[in-house]
Amino acid sequence: MRNDHGKSIAVERADMTRTLVTNVAALIITLSIGSASNASAQSQDDTAGRAKALSTARDQKSEQLTPPERSLTERALYWYDNHDSRLSWRGLHVNMGNFSGGAGFAGGIGLTQRAIGQPVVDPYQPNRIDLDLSAGRSISGYQRLAARVDVLNIAGAPINFAMSWRDDQMPQEDFYGIGPDADHRVSYRLDTTDTTAALEWKPLRQLSIGGAVALLTPVVGPGTDGRYPSIETTFDPASAPGLNGLPEFLRTDAIVGFDWRDSSTHPRSGGNYQVTASQYDGRHDTLNDFRRVDVQLQQIVPLGNRYRRVELRAQAALTDADDTARVPIIYLPALGGLSTLRGFSNGRFRDRQAVSMSAEYQWEAWWALDAAVFVDAGQVMNRLRDLEIGSFETTYGIGFRLHSNDAFLARLDLAYGREGFMPYLGFKYGF
Repeated sequence: MRNDHGKSIAVERADMTRTLVTNVAALIITLSIGSASNASAQSQDDTAGRAKALSTARDQKSEQLTPPERSLTERALYWYDNHDSRLSWRGLHVNMGNFSGGAGFAGGIGLTQRAIGQPVVDPYQPNRIDLDLSAGRSISGYQRLAARVDVLNIAGAPINFAMSWRDDQMPQEDFYGIGPDADHRVSYRLDTTDTTAALEWKPLRQLSIGGAVALLTPVVGPGTDGRYPSIETTFDPASAPGLNGLPEFLRTDAIVGFDWRDSSTHPRSGGNYQVTASQYDGRHDTLNDFRRVDVQLQQIVPLGNRYRRVELRAQAALTDADDTARVPIIYLPALGGLSTLRGFSNGRFRDRQAVSMSAEYQWEAWWALDAAVFVDAGQVMNRLRDLEIGSFETTYGIGFRLHSNDAFLARLDLAYGREGFMPYLGFKYGF
């Protein structure tokens, strides 16, 4: 009996122990679930609170934000871009004289009217009429008066007509002699009037085919540059054709061009290729008749993006005349200056044929300023078969190009050649 009673007591204790463990486990689970629920609810409340705080901070910050202020330079260039890329008022604008080179610092004034009689300037407006008038003078006494009228999209077709007149007075032009070895620098005066009528057809947006007729009245005389002798003291008509007087010339041109650059004023990619064949006929004087062909090739190669590029140029000017005729010195192909051999002065080398090449690596140093390193090579010769690879003149240097978002403003080239250092300041795109 005691054994059975002892067993019963042991069984009861075991049941009580299991019941106690079960109740404790249930309590622990209940407390855990409650704690987890509270933690989850608190976490959700914290997340919602942080999101609300961030949203409130963003709203407060947006109320305090103001548009970024442009610098004085940025404001000036922005204004320039949005005022027809020129300092103008009702068509009146300033210019830099538009002289080719050697004139020194120049200034002038112009009047430009686009789409005369039309409320808006539409590039495709039939029979649109544009007018340009300008006058400029330099500190060296150079003077230019010019007028031009363009009739665009004649009868709604891609045909343009231009009539232009220009009078130039250039008292200090440089001449060194003819040939690659010429080195006798003198000064001469060139006054000329150019009246031209031109017609252009554009069957494609990039392709242009045209022709022109021009009446030229050149006069060559003594130079006024006191640093160098006047031309007649060193040269005669045999060594400087045209020195003893020139007739009026009738020049006829045939022109073919293909331009697929992304911009004509500040291109970053594309190319421009043009060939011009000209016939010069001296009126009542066949001793100065000659023919001339000008080839200009430009290719811009972007390097990965619009901020770096290589610009390549090749130019050739070739002349031909009958055995009894001479090409006047003022129409001889020339190298030197801002557009060819930048390490030499303007018109440093002249002869019947001229070939030149340039390569320029450009990168954006600042959003309104491009920097560049360049190299030029060129050669003049009497006959094209006299071209020698080892006889090219070379120059190299660095340059800076100031521009707005859409337009070219100015450039400074610092070049070096065998005759020394040469700085050039220009206000036209291109080299």
